[in-house]
Amino acid sequence: MKHDFEELECIYSLLKKTSKKFPERAVLSEFINNNLVSLKYFELVEAVEKKTIELQNLGIKQKSNIAISGSNSINWVITFFSIINLKCTAVPIDPKMNQKSMEFILNFTNAKLFLVDNIKNFKISPALEKITYNMNSVIIKLENEGNKELQSLILLKNIETTNRQSNNIAQILFTSGTTGDPKGVILTHKNLLSNIADIHEILPLQKYEKSFSILPLHHVYELTCSLLHNISKGNCIHFCSRIDISTLTKEMKAINPTVWPVVPLILEKIYKKAIKNISSSKVKRSLYSFSPKLFGLLIKKALGLKNINLILSGGAPLNLEVEKFFSKIGLPITQGYGLSEASPLISVNPLGKQKFGSVGKVIRSCEIKIQNPNDKGHGVIFAKGPNIFSGYYKNESTTSEVLKDGWLNTGDIGYLDDDNYLYITGREKFVIVNKGGKNIYPEEIEETFILSEMIDDIVVFSNDDININAIIKPDESITRNKNLDEVKDIIYKESLKLNKNLESFKRITKVYITLEDFEKTSTQKIKRSFLKNINLEKYLSAN
Repeated sequence: MKHDFEELECIYSLLKKTSKKFPERAVLSEFINNNLVSLKYFELVEAVEKKTIELQNLGIKQKSNIAISGSNSINWVITFFSIINLKCTAVPIDPKMNQKSMEFILNFTNAKLFLVDNIKNFKISPALEKITYNMNSVIIKLENEGNKELQSLILLKNIETTNRQSNNIAQILFTSGTTGDPKGVILTHKNLLSNIADIHEILPLQKYEKSFSILPLHHVYELTCSLLHNISKGNCIHFCSRIDISTLTKEMKAINPTVWPVVPLILEKIYKKAIKNISSSKVKRSLYSFSPKLFGLLIKKALGLKNINLILSGGAPLNLEVEKFFSKIGLPITQGYGLSEASPLISVNPLGKQKFGSVGKVIRSCEIKIQNPNDKGHGVIFAKGPNIFSGYYKNESTTSEVLKDGWLNTGDIGYLDDDNYLYITGREKFVIVNKGGKNIYPEEIEETFILSEMIDDIVVFSNDDININAIIKPDESITRNKNLDEVKDIIYKESLKLNKNLESFKRITKVYITLEDFEKTSTQKIKRSFLKNINLEKYLSAN
């Protein structure tokens, strides 16, 4: 069954359609100078139309590429939809991206404008300064101006508001990736609208929801599964002003969200803190043992999640132990799977029908095949459907490597069960093949180690067919009051203990320690490109 908005020509039409249905509902909110500011659906449409006029007055032509960069905010959303309304292509850029990569994207896409949220934070070469504007300076006020007639609306006469083509490019997303250089993923309006329709079907939330946004809008997971999906339902999205525990819990308690899109890393941190809390008190241990859901109420209250209906985990597979823990204490978590090239969703666990360890049921419009499966049915996952991208921007050779006859090579290894639920076991490019010919997935080992209270982060790899190496960043509780020799001893002993939970051929043989954070993608996955030419001498050996 198709949703009516699946026939829409562009994602801005999605907003306008919802605005007509729920004009007085709040759609966006954020704290500005400690004051809660919100925008209603009709106000958002008015603001988008006004900003569209200003972009047009700058001389921007249809089908131009317009780059946008900044923190999640109401103005980011207004700017994004204005770009779409002008029939241009949005190029969202990570504001934390280094200057060299940022300038590469601007030049590579021939961006006609670069709209940023704070011009002082962006160091741009003189050649690009002429296209750089502050998005917050574009005559948009967040105060309600009522139904006042829009000035200069006539200037929109040259913008075609009909006969939009759903196959037109909506955005080009440059993936930071865990390895190699960023690539521009081309996503059409059809790609995104199809994915939203499938999310509707598999996650049929019925009431007016409040979604709590902490993931970056320049990433397709947050853009599609949070912003666009919630707008299609007439829900509200709150943008957290800062991503630290103090601010996050403070704003959650103020907003009382019902939906929270999140990545596994955050859930793992909550889990480790909860387990530490349980271990510290006999009373809490008893409470968790005899009444886990009552213990869960305490966690909900502490985090501001008392009204939560859904926690949607994505960006990477969720640790099985973490998933079971949250289910046990009554926190409704479901996990999905996807990638930028799939707009992003490929599968998600239906509410009330979750399978532990699975990344969910394959969405309605998407086909999955497992290429070259082994005797257990595990192989490379290929996906095909209207949500799959058309290719990488100006990169036919790389496109042809991953896209053949409409089938996308995800690069992930996994299998399907009899109910069409998908399971991820590792990444094709990361797999370690030992001397005995056995496949070892680093992710499986990392999942075992990351739940230790003594370990903050870990990356597992091999540069031969004998040793399995691990670089471990100890938890700050270990490094704070101890010298390096003590730290090395603690981590080595912890590694020996954790190794016992793994099959003998999967055990880590060499342990290295770093006190620095690993560089990560916007969804908090470690960028593994540094492993290509790694110099292990720069790390502390714990063996």
